[in-house]
Amino acid sequence: MERIQLNSKKGVGIIEALIAAVIVGIGFVAVYSLANVSTNILMSSIDREKGNMLTTAIYEDLLTDTENLISYHNMDFTSSSTGTTKHLKKKDKWAKMANKRFGNPQSKDQRKIEVIKKTIDGKDVFVVTINIKSRNGIAKNQFKTIINAP
Repeated sequence: MERIQLNSKKGVGIIEALIAAVIVGIGFVAVYSLANVSTNILMSSIDREKGNMLTTAIYEDLLTDTENLISYHNMDFTSSSTGTTKHLKKKDKWAKMANKRFGNPQSKDQRKIEVIKKTIDGKDVFVVTINIKSRNGIAKNQFKTIINAP
């Protein structure tokens, strides 16, 4: 009778060890997941800051050409252009700036300007939206401003 009790106590020790190993494993998975989430949040924050710097430069350039703001509507600056007009020179400049900050665009990346003209109280205003998707479309940022044109 005593032999049976000794063997059953040894089995309990093995089960306790397995349960402890599972709990430690769950802890490691949780720490690994936390590291991944914090890395993704950090990368998104960095992309947002890069986008903020880029859009600030774009808005400053647009303010120098307020007479032609509507002509920038639906401008995609994922690729450079080789034209000589003011618009194409700016597009080339913005594409180079974006490539420097985000790298060459991947298939799902987006770098686009939308300009919508509205009349408020008899005065023309332009809502300028810049959409930037980077890291193959994973990081998505949208920046808006209102420009009062003459």
